[in-house]
Amino acid sequence: MNPRQIPFLRMLLPWAAGIAAGAWRDIPLPGMEYGLCAGGLLLIVLARQQFRYAFRWIFGSLLAVFLLGAGYWRVLQQDDRRQATHFSRVCPSARVAVGTVCDAPSKGAKQKVPLRVEACGPAADSLRPCTGNLLLFLDASPASGALRYGDRLWVQGDIRPCEPPKNPHAFDYRQYLHIQNMHYQVFAKDRSYGVIATGLGHPLWRVAFRWRVRTLDILRAHFPGIDEYAVAAALLLGYKDELPDELQTAYAETGSMHALAVSGTHVGLLYAGLLFLFRRIPWAGPGRRWVETALVLASIWAFTLVTGASASVLRASVMFSVFLTGKAIRRQASIWNVLAVSAFGLLFFNPYLLFDAGFQLSYAAVAGMVLYYPKLQLWLPPLPKWVDEGWKILLIGVAAQLGTLPLSLYYFHQFPVYFWLAGWVVVLGGAVFLWGGAMLVLLDAFVPVAAAWLGKLLYGLVWGMNYLVQAIQQLPGAVISGVWINGWAAAALYGFILLATGALLLKQPRWLLVSLVLLLCLGGAHSNRALRQIRQREIVLYHVSRHFLLDFFDGRHRVSCADSLSARQERFAAQANRWAHGIAGGVCLGPNTAAAYRSAHLLLEPPFVQFFEKKLALIDASYSGKQPHAASIPVDAIILHNNPGIEPDECLRRFPSPLVVFASNISRRRADRWKAICREKGVAWHDVQEQGAWVLRF
Repeated sequence: MNPRQIPFLRMLLPWAAGIAAGAWRDIPLPGMEYGLCAGGLLLIVLARQQFRYAFRWIFGSLLAVFLLGAGYWRVLQQDDRRQATHFSRVCPSARVAVGTVCDAPSKGAKQKVPLRVEACGPAADSLRPCTGNLLLFLDASPASGALRYGDRLWVQGDIRPCEPPKNPHAFDYRQYLHIQNMHYQVFAKDRSYGVIATGLGHPLWRVAFRWRVRTLDILRAHFPGIDEYAVAAALLLGYKDELPDELQTAYAETGSMHALAVSGTHVGLLYAGLLFLFRRIPWAGPGRRWVETALVLASIWAFTLVTGASASVLRASVMFSVFLTGKAIRRQASIWNVLAVSAFGLLFFNPYLLFDAGFQLSYAAVAGMVLYYPKLQLWLPPLPKWVDEGWKILLIGVAAQLGTLPLSLYYFHQFPVYFWLAGWVVVLGGAVFLWGGAMLVLLDAFVPVAAAWLGKLLYGLVWGMNYLVQAIQQLPGAVISGVWINGWAAAALYGFILLATGALLLKQPRWLLVSLVLLLCLGGAHSNRALRQIRQREIVLYHVSRHFLLDFFDGRHRVSCADSLSARQERFAAQANRWAHGIAGGVCLGPNTAAAYRSAHLLLEPPFVQFFEKKLALIDASYSGKQPHAASIPVDAIILHNNPGIEPDECLRRFPSPLVVFASNISRRRADRWKAICREKGVAWHDVQEQGAWVLRF
């Protein structure tokens, strides 16, 4: 590949490096704007000069430095908190805000409504104009469910910065919101918000969201089953708010989750369908290719808007736009340059996309397919035509997995062993459903009887897909879970894959040697981590709203105390931390175990707990303080949960301790009363509800 054919790929690297450096350091450099202006003018002047071949590197180096600085400056400008008109600067003590719903509200335990703030103030009669984004959390109700894009709302409540994760290694929702430029949130009750006006926002987005709601209503009418409707909505529109946890887990553990997120596959199938239709139109005029290009681009971008313009579909839409435009002007560009152009444009529009997992996985998958798929076709023997299409799907899946493997392990900590088997189901079934779903929407408007029959066929198709995916999930060894790697290990793994690939393709033995050295370093780091895990001793009290979950880590063994929390709540709070400690299974006990539990280093006989040399008092509602004790028992910490009835003075007398820990299932009033007594007696405390999980390592 000639470097001159991929100029945007060479420019993308310093641009992305500058964005990463700016996001990591997050400190404006004085006079940077003037330096960039001067650098831009210098580059314009130098671009008109003729350099000798030996000195051509000078212009390239200056351009790389300029792009590095421009990326650094651009990501700092993206953060709306730096604007003088942001509501956190205009009125830091604001409790009332007026704003417009700027995206489709999402459903869940709480209704999440993104607002673009227009005015705020300490009270309704003292509002001041401002800007910024605010995430509104509402209780699920008919009123909150009726909110739509373009509704202008007033809301009253405590406007607070988004909170960091409260459990170790948990999903960082604050970072997820940060890359969407959402840094503040407010929890509002039913009477603390209201609709002022409707029909605002951008007209294109209003039409797109209206069509999205209309399409969801059509799918709901033709797919009476909850699972089938949820998967149909995800396949056609990328709408996953109503996808059951069990089904989502099944698709994730079989490597099929990409089918439920609108991506380049969907855009490619849409393009293929449109091309098939346009080629049947008998018209050979001189403007055919321009009209055809315009109609295809309009259809692709309409689909992008209706599906919510996620990072993956944006990537595909921009790529197809560049490709089709080049085709219309009869220019054939390198696929690597097209990839780089689309990435450069998207990162200029929103540099935070660089840190979006969907954006990264989408480009990694396409890069893997571009790099490995043609080589796999050449290396493997040809097959009969009747198996050729299925064989291509398998090779494409393998190529995409090679491109996304390090990122998948880093973000999801698992590897679906039967991704190749599930790929045949979801790719073929998804392609048929996408075309059939588009036909269903059209027939529902014009020929309802035909739509009813087609709906039954598609319902059966989706039911069959779900059945097969869940069957694949149940196969022995279907998923390797608990694989924990950090960012540096993921980068080293990419280095190994790329160097080994280059060594094979370009026949460079030195590259193969370097790749083996990287692999050896990865193995050494893994061994060192395993040795640390064997010697680990740790106690973790997790933050689980209104519940109790306590882990004891003894090397690779775990013992847990928990109340009646669900399996989903336990996974969300503790699974990532357990995987990070190299622990997959363990023993789970109730907090009020009647019989004492003993192991080599743990004695659990509530209210007494001893783990190695650490002593704890586990106090809950069942402990009233009336139990006789010969003398006070000093402990390292008192853990309070489930609203114990014992008085603070009496508890601290019976169990002298330098620390009191409040679990998540203790009332705020009781916790505040205990804190006042602790403050008087000079006893430290840790409130899991406010401060996050309590971790004791020794």
